[in-house]
Amino acid sequence: MRTMRSYTTKLTVAALAAATALSLAACGPDNADTPAGTGGATGAAPAQSGAAPGATAGGAAAGGAAGGSTAAPSGAATGGAAAGGAAAGGAATAGGAGTAGTAAGGAGAGAIPAAASSVKIGQPATVDFADKTSKVATKLEITVTGVEVGSLQDFTAAKINLVGLEGRTPMYVSYTIKNLGDASLSFTAPDSKFVLFDTNGKKGVNAMTAATPLPKCTSAKFQGVAKGTEVKGCTIITTLGNTPAVVGYTDLTDLLKLQASWTK
Repeated sequence: MRTMRSYTTKLTVAALAAATALSLAACGPDNADTPAGTGGATGAAPAQSGAAPGATAGGAAAGGAAGGSTAAPSGAATGGAAAGGAAAGGAATAGGAGTAGTAAGGAGAGAIPAAASSVKIGQPATVDFADKTSKVATKLEITVTGVEVGSLQDFTAAKINLVGLEGRTPMYVSYTIKNLGDASLSFTAPDSKFVLFDTNGKKGVNAMTAATPLPKCTSAKFQGVAKGTEVKGCTIITTLGNTPAVVGYTDLTDLLKLQASWTK
């Protein structure tokens, strides 16, 4: 009898201990109710090494799901939006019809490169031009006929968005281009090779208007420009300074060199 009672007592104590353990586990913090969408799922795995700083255990970046992507690259706003409008390197800013586009930044201050041919504004210079995409290679006689300092109010008046142009000054480079070679100029843009440096040695960046041209500075139409044909137009280059110093035409193989340059 004593053996039976001792055995029964042990079973009772073990059952009570197990019930107590289950009760404590059910009331513990690991099983607390988690509101939906907070990113705090029960038993979430710890953040992996290399995760974005501030990432929660649930994997969302700091700031919650509304913050967008976790680790934005340098120069990009939270959520993946590019800062400053255009992508660096000359990518145009897409802003729909009538949106101004410009490459981000611009070259830093430095020495203005020397040109193989240096003339005054109003004088012609002969350069080589090639477009691999259009399979065009020819010689051009180019004359820069003037450089006018513009204003962003010109863009506003033409209802062109100023995204990417804030703080910059547009320069209107007027030109005459004559085709000296046998190849016809079609589906190409010889005026895209113009560059401009301000008096601080900073290189400007070419700007484009998407669907709405700027009345004060409109590019020439190069469709069907045969040998001996001459066209006139204007290209827009924006700078951080307010005084243009040199207009150049880039080299075919080295964009850091100039075939020709024009100064006052």
